[in-house]
Amino acid sequence: NSTTSTLDNMEMHVTTLKPGEMGHLPHQHPEEEMTIVKEGTVDVLVNGEHKILGPGSVAFQASNQLHSIKNVGTTNATYYAIKWRVKKP
Repeated sequence: NSTTSTLDNMEMHVTTLKPGEMGHLPHQHPEEEMTIVKEGTVDVLVNGEHKILGPGSVAFQASNQLHSIKNVGTTNATYYAIKWRVKKP
């Protein structure tokens, strides 16, 4: 969670969810966000639609888009989340 030479803020984290566990309730924020699934099977809310994603899948959440993620598989699910805020000119 820090600034870069071109971004006001860049935040990244890795999360592992147990089967049936939800990463967070549906929410939204002004920053865009990308989720990359490392392992397992997750249900991701994207632009009002639920998508089932597996390893190697990527979900993009646009600014102020309601989103959530839940492990819908039978094993642990691990994902990377990357969120950024761009400097205004």
